[in-house]
Amino acid sequence: MRKEETMRRQSRGAVRRIALRVGLVVMLTIVSVLAFIKFEYGRGTLYPDVGSENPEGASKLEKLIKLDYPPGNVAVAPNGHVYFNYHPIARAGRFSAATMFEWVDGKITPFPSVEAQKDFQGSFGMTIDRQNRVWLIEPASFDFQHTRLWAFDLNTRQRVEYFEFPGNEAQFAQDLRVTADGKYVILADTGIMRFTEPKLIVYSVQDHSFRTALAGNPCTSPEDWLMQTPFGVYRMGAGLVNVAVGLDGIEISPDQKWVYLAAMTNSHLCRVPLAVVLDASKTSFEVAKKVEVLGPKPLSDGITVDKAGHVILTDVEHGSLMSFDPETKGIKTLVRSHDVIWADGVATGPDGSLYFTDSALSAYIGQLAGPPDKDRLLAHQPYFIYRHKP
Repeated sequence: MRKEETMRRQSRGAVRRIALRVGLVVMLTIVSVLAFIKFEYGRGTLYPDVGSENPEGASKLEKLIKLDYPPGNVAVAPNGHVYFNYHPIARAGRFSAATMFEWVDGKITPFPSVEAQKDFQGSFGMTIDRQNRVWLIEPASFDFQHTRLWAFDLNTRQRVEYFEFPGNEAQFAQDLRVTADGKYVILADTGIMRFTEPKLIVYSVQDHSFRTALAGNPCTSPEDWLMQTPFGVYRMGAGLVNVAVGLDGIEISPDQKWVYLAAMTNSHLCRVPLAVVLDASKTSFEVAKKVEVLGPKPLSDGITVDKAGHVILTDVEHGSLMSFDPETKGIKTLVRSHDVIWADGVATGPDGSLYFTDSALSAYIGQLAGPPDKDRLLAHQPYFIYRHKP
């Protein structure tokens, strides 16, 4: 009996030692994985401020539209009507009957109708083409289904285009522009942090086909910058991962010669010939050869072109709009407001006024990008769409 008891004690001791060793190995593995994530995805340096204060510009800034929930993108029609949506990360559809709107002479109405709101899952990018259609993109990354592309005729308010990208295609498409002839939609797919590569995608309205025109290019990829916000450095995943966003903003020049490329956490504005992007015979490698680096820019989100042909970029770190001259390569601050938390979407109006949204993104986004609760959103009310007059 004593011998058996001794053997049992020895066996239990051996099991405990094995369990301790396994636990130690697991703990060391977890620590090593977290250290790797922090080193690989949490590195970076603070980005230098490429702008400045501009009191004269601030005097031209107007809080145009007051909102209960954070706006995302904005587009302005030739007749001056303003179209905007609630930011999909805020998931305001949980608390609001509508998420897509039209503003006319101070009055806000759901667009295209109250009934249509139930069909939207969270529109992101928005643009109005020369055929008087407003286009929306709903990236799959916000609903884990297919990325969806919509177009509505502004006169009839009827849907005139709808396409679901198959599988995981265009999963992170967040911005879009339409060629002057209305035949092609250019899409910016940001990728996810530094885990997947950003892409420039071309969609054909005529035959509903699509292809990747450019991928994995330095001009479309995030760089190792630490993004600053009023709430500190923008990190996620319990502080392990710095927010690093690739190709987020694109614009087509009015003369249809260029596609401007503005990756959010990238230090340079770039461009590539539109004709090359639309040429289906060109590989991504061949398109990449035609990409031109123009000059430094802020860490940006929205992009538009003003009446003078200057590229307008939002500066997400300093609540400002900046103007880049493609000819002189010069950049200057148009307006900077310390009231603006996150200058997001921007659009040019028919009279040359610039409209931009303050999505206040860094005020409520969670560590895992989950939807904020209502109290968190209400704590930062009101939200605004601004107008900067020429």
